[in-house]
Amino acid sequence: MANRVRIERLLNFFVKKRTLGDEQAARFAYGKVAGWVGLGANVLLFLIKVLAGVLAGSVSIVADAFNNLSDAGSSLVTLVGFRLSEAPPDREHPFGHGRMEYLSTMAVAALIMVAGVELLKSAAEKIFHPSILAFHWLPVIILAVSILMKAALAWFYRRVDRVVDSQTLRAAATDSRNDILCTAVVLLSTVVGSVANVALDGYVGVLVALFVLWSGFSVLRETVSPLLGQAPDPQLVQGVKDTVLSYDGIVGVHDLMVHNYGPGRLVLSLHAEVPCEGDMMKSHDLIDCIERDLAERFCAVVCIHMDPVDTADERVGRLRMLTQTVMEDVDAVLTLHDFRVVFGESHTNLIFDLVVPFQHETPADTVREIERRLQVIDPHLRVVATVEHTFE
Repeated sequence: MANRVRIERLLNFFVKKRTLGDEQAARFAYGKVAGWVGLGANVLLFLIKVLAGVLAGSVSIVADAFNNLSDAGSSLVTLVGFRLSEAPPDREHPFGHGRMEYLSTMAVAALIMVAGVELLKSAAEKIFHPSILAFHWLPVIILAVSILMKAALAWFYRRVDRVVDSQTLRAAATDSRNDILCTAVVLLSTVVGSVANVALDGYVGVLVALFVLWSGFSVLRETVSPLLGQAPDPQLVQGVKDTVLSYDGIVGVHDLMVHNYGPGRLVLSLHAEVPCEGDMMKSHDLIDCIERDLAERFCAVVCIHMDPVDTADERVGRLRMLTQTVMEDVDAVLTLHDFRVVFGESHTNLIFDLVVPFQHETPADTVREIERRLQVIDPHLRVVATVEHTFE
C-alpha cells in the first residue's frame, strides 16, 4: 500500500491536477507517463549498447541493442494504445475505445515474439560459427548498467500496473524481465568466453530465446482471451451480487452478464427478484438506486431487469424448497430462478430456469432425473425447465 502511494505521488508530478479528479482520465495519464519513460529508457539503452558492441566488436551486443530498439517500439505502442483507448464514445463505438489497449498489448506480444525469433537465429548462428571475443571492461560495465536500468524499468511498470491495472504494462514488465535475462546471458558469455577461451553464448542464447518466445506467447494468450469474451473475474461477480442483495426488497439475483469493453469500461446486466405483492413503483425506484450504485462502484453501464416473484403463497414456497432439495441431491452446483407454479386438476407444472455449469454435457438428462425424483414424492408434479449455463 505504501509503495502504491509513493508511485502515485511520483506520477502526479507529470499529470495535470484537473485530471486527478477523474479516475479514468488519471488512469490513462499514468499509462502515458509509463509509455514515455519506457520509450526514453529503451532509446538510451539502444544507443549505449550499440556503442558497447562497436567497441567490443561483438555482434551479440549489437543484436541485444536492437532488441532494446524493438522495446522502444513497444513503448511507443503503449503510448498510442493508451491515447487511443481514452477516446470518448462516438456513434460508431458507443461503449468507447477501451479495447484498443488490448490490441496494443497484442502488438507488444508480437514484438516480444519477433525479438525471440531474432535471438534464436543469432544464437543458432553462433553455435555453427563460434567466435571468441577479446575482453574489454567498458562493454562489460555498459551491459551491467543496462541490466540495472531494465530492472528499474520492470519495477516501475509493475508499480504503475498496480495503480492502473493494465495488461499492456504487465506485458511491458514481462518484456523488461526478458531483456534482463538476454543481457545477462550476453554479459556472461562475453566474460566467460574471453576469460576461459570458450564460446558459450550460442547455446545459452537458444535457451533464453525459447524463454522469450514462450513469454510472448503467454502475453498474447492472456490478451486474446478478453477479446473473445472470457468469463468475468469471480470477485467482480460476487461483488455485484453482494451489492444488489444488500438492499432490502431484493430477494434474488440471476442472469448476470458482464461485457468487457476495456479496463474500466464494463456493461452489466442482471435480473433482480422483488416480491410481486409489493408496491411496483417503490420496487422500480429501488432498482434505479441499485443501478446508480453499481455504476459508481464498478465504473459500468448498468441495466437491471425487475422480476416479480411470488413470496406470499405458501404452496409455491413449499414446492420451491422441495425442488431445490431434489436438485441438490442430483448435483449440488445446480441452481434455479424464476420459479412459478401452475396448478391443474390432473397435474402441477413447476416452471423455472435451471442453471447448470458448462461441464454438464447432458443437461436434458439432468432435467429428467430431477423430474423422476420429484414424481417419486408426488406423481402429479411435472417439470418445465429452461436450461441455461453459468460462467461461475
